[in-house]
Amino acid sequence: MNPNKNIDRFRIPEKELRKFIWIFFSVGIVGMAIPWTREIFIRLVPVTFVVCLVILGMADHTQNRKLFWLSGVIFIVGYLVEVIGVNTGILFGHYGYSLHMGPALMGTPLVMGISWLMLLYLSVTVVQPVSENPAIRTLMAAVLMVVLDFLLEPAAIWMKMWRWEGGHVPFTNYLTWFFVSLVLATLFPLFRVTIKNRLALPLYIAQMIFFLMIIAISAVERLIKG
Repeated sequence: MNPNKNIDRFRIPEKELRKFIWIFFSVGIVGMAIPWTREIFIRLVPVTFVVCLVILGMADHTQNRKLFWLSGVIFIVGYLVEVIGVNTGILFGHYGYSLHMGPALMGTPLVMGISWLMLLYLSVTVVQPVSENPAIRTLMAAVLMVVLDFLLEPAAIWMKMWRWEGGHVPFTNYLTWFFVSLVLATLFPLFRVTIKNRLALPLYIAQMIFFLMIIAISAVERLIKG
């Protein structure tokens, strides 16, 4: 008996998961746009990271057990980097998380480890078809991580996920984000792990659109308020 066949029986079809991604983020955009429901959806932001990771896990077809261990390393390293950053201000700049981000340890929400894992998984997977050169793929994955963070920062501030000292995002944040992403992305070719997941690109695009829409909503509200 092939155990993989038994597992596949319980898999949700990728077509249905793809639909769920677009519905999920569309509902999120509408919920954020309506002032009366916004607070509820803001409190659900940490859940979004978990849901995205679960979707990726359900659609993952990687035949390499090393991915499990790499995921653990990325979660731990990503979380520890955030702990150091938020408690010292050295790595990213001076910032602090809000209570909306859920359970925290050492001033850092546990969901931030999930965030690093989910976003890096997406970025590494998206660039795989672009080049056979591991160095180029690693560099591009780090760039995609910075692109996501560049869109995430203004949206996150507006959604009260975290706040920056002085009200602006320092350049050191993006620089550190790039180098940490570069180091973690290097682990995949180093351990010869190639991810197989056809939902990574749709999920990456859906998140970009979500962040852009949140930025647009916040901009419109600023214009209305004068």
